[in-house]
Amino acid sequence: MKAVVKTRMAPGAELLDVDIPQPKADEALVKIKATSICGTDVHIYNWDAAAQVYIKEVPQIQGHEFAGEIVEVGKRVKKFRVGDYVSAETHFFCGKCVQCRSGQKHICDTEKGKIFGLSCDGCFAEYATVPDSILWRNNPALPPEIATLQEPLGNAVYTALGDYDRDLKGKTVLILGDGPASMLASGVCKAEGAAFVVVVGRHPRRLEISRQMGADVGINEKEEDVSARISQLHLRTGFDVVLEMAGSRAARDLAMEVARDGGRISLFGIDTDPLVIENSGQYVRSAKKILPITGRLIWKTWQETKKLLDSGRLDITPVITHKFALEDFDKGFEAMNKRPKVSGKVVLYP
Repeated sequence: MKAVVKTRMAPGAELLDVDIPQPKADEALVKIKATSICGTDVHIYNWDAAAQVYIKEVPQIQGHEFAGEIVEVGKRVKKFRVGDYVSAETHFFCGKCVQCRSGQKHICDTEKGKIFGLSCDGCFAEYATVPDSILWRNNPALPPEIATLQEPLGNAVYTALGDYDRDLKGKTVLILGDGPASMLASGVCKAEGAAFVVVVGRHPRRLEISRQMGADVGINEKEEDVSARISQLHLRTGFDVVLEMAGSRAARDLAMEVARDGGRISLFGIDTDPLVIENSGQYVRSAKKILPITGRLIWKTWQETKKLLDSGRLDITPVITHKFALEDFDKGFEAMNKRPKVSGKVVLYP
């Protein structure tokens, strides 16, 4: 089969002919119908510092977002069968540790750091073997280019809804960052009934897509004073919910500043700067909630994502900006690396 393989701990990847993998007893062999490029895949392709956190040895097939059809199952696979149309959760979990038994499989203690397509071969290929424990059965009516995006859409759903105050009806939301997950979050917030959604970013095309997804206002931080622009919106008490999806200390500081007392701040962006609260007493009295977001709640977020897609209230097609054959994967990464950024999600078809 054809597969996009990281062959060296250096920039780039190669399209190789490799053997079709054989499923283990607890795995299914999936024929990939569509797969999509994540920002993490870009880090690995570019081989920057972030990539080296994940990839410990090569060669390795890249990719972790997909939709496909099961063509073979291992002898211990009971919940899935040949012909099932599936995607997958990417975080492995044991089901037995304290976190797993507490509804926190996404931060499993035993399988910490083990992620499909990052710590093992992935899905930028014609076929992939996937443990049945992380498989998700798709709605047969869901097009492959939409089904492959359920994993990153789940990030947006979890970030937007959080795990305390899951009702966004009538609320004001600020989204900091204009990456693909942020664009998806704009649509999720409006589909969940948010009254007013503001996105702050730095790339005109991405802000345009966020507006297509439902954002009411897009603020370009390169062209406007963000704090001044927000003050002009006349939100007397601040935002009910702030989604920090940029991954910077400046964004976190702004989130703390503009969230209303008693509001919620979801932290999805990742960076290495310290998380600093200047006045802990003032913060405690404000009752602002800070929620770190990693992955998705397994399987709660997947169920919420399915409901949104099945309802027809959420159309994520504007976020899909590029489509290529798997053989043209370099063009996909080129689109993701282009500056100023113009890409949303890039879909590859084996």
